[in-house]
Amino acid sequence: MCRNEHVDAEAAIRQRVAQRRLKVPPAPTTCVQLSNLLGQTDWSMAELERLVHSDQGIAGAVLRMANGVGVRGREPVTALPVAIGRIGARGVVKLAWAQQAAASTGAKGPLQALRLRAWREALVAAHVAQWQSGPGKLSPLAADVAFVVGLLHDIGRLVVLSSLEEILLAHADADTRTDAGWWALVEDLHVMAGVALVDAWRLPQPLASAVAKHHEFGDWEWLSVVDEVVAQVETFSHLTPELLGSIAALDTAACEQLAAELPGLVTALRMVDPSLPEPEAASPFEAGMVRVSTGTEVVETLLQRVDELGLIIAVDPRLSTSLVVYVRCEELGCYARVERVEGRRVRLRPWALSVTEAAAWERFRAQLAEPAT
Repeated sequence: MCRNEHVDAEAAIRQRVAQRRLKVPPAPTTCVQLSNLLGQTDWSMAELERLVHSDQGIAGAVLRMANGVGVRGREPVTALPVAIGRIGARGVVKLAWAQQAAASTGAKGPLQALRLRAWREALVAAHVAQWQSGPGKLSPLAADVAFVVGLLHDIGRLVVLSSLEEILLAHADADTRTDAGWWALVEDLHVMAGVALVDAWRLPQPLASAVAKHHEFGDWEWLSVVDEVVAQVETFSHLTPELLGSIAALDTAACEQLAAELPGLVTALRMVDPSLPEPEAASPFEAGMVRVSTGTEVVETLLQRVDELGLIIAVDPRLSTSLVVYVRCEELGCYARVERVEGRRVRLRPWALSVTEAAAWERFRAQLAEPAT
C-alpha cells in the first residue's frame, strides 16, 4: 500500500484485530515460567533464582527494588539471592510482570500519551486488586495473583495502541481524532486483541481467563469493580469513602480501606517503577512559576492559568513521557498526571491526593481557578 494513500485508520485497525495481524510483543517467557513455577506446590528457591538470573531485565529490576526505599534491610544488596530474599518470591513475580507490561510504554509515538495512560491505569488496577483480595473481600484470589491479574487484564489496550500507531506512522494523512476518540476505539477492541496476545504468549491460568473474560458475568465480575475504582482515581483528585460509595459492589469497609490506601499510590507504584519522582521540598523562587519533577529532571515553567481540573502550562517535551509528575507552585505540592489540552498546552491534573494535599489544592484552586475548557 502506498505510504501517501489515504487510510481509514479505524477500519484498518478493526481489520487487523479481526485477522489477528497485530503488533504483539515477544512472549515474556521468564514471566510465564515464574508464574508456572509458583503455581506448583513443590517449587524450589534454586529454580526461582535460576529463572531470575536468566533474564537480565528482571534481575536488574529485582536488585533495584531490593535496594529501594520501603524494602527492609539497610545494607546495599548486590547478590540476587539476597535481593530475592528481601522482596520475596511472589514479589519477584509481580515485579517481573510489571517490567514486561512497562516495556511497551516508553517508545515515542503519536499515541504515547495513551500508552502511558494504559500503563498507569494497569498499575492502579493491580494495587486495587491486591488491596481488595482475600476472604470476604472483592477478589477471591491470593493478593499476589490478584496483583498480576489486575495488572494484565486490560493488556489488550497496549496491543491495540501499538498496532494503531504503526498505521498512523505509515500513513500521515490517516484520519485524526482526539485522544478521547482513540481511547474509545481502543476500549472497543482491547478484549479481542488481548485474546490474541493470550494465545501468542500462551498465558497460564488464571491470567488467560482474566484477559479474555473480564467483561463477562461470572468469576471475573470483580474486575469490573476494580475498573470502576480506577476510573474514579483518574477522574477525582482525592477519593473519599463517600465518592467510592457510588460503586454499588463496594461495602463501607472496602470504601474506607481504599480511601486510606489510594493516597499512597505513587509510593506503591515506585516499587515497580523506581523512576517515578520523589516529593519536591522546594517551591519555585519566583511567583507565578511551576516546578515540575519528572523523576529524572526538574522543569520550571510559567503558570499560564488554573482551572477546576488542574494547572495549565506550556507543552514541554520532557513531560510527555511522564507517568506522573510532582508539582510545586507557591504553597501547593502534589502529584499530578499530565494531560493534553487545546493548543500547545498541557494540564497538570492533581492525582491521588491525601486529605491534607486535597485541602491545599482546594485553597489554591479557589484563589486562581477559571472555568475548564
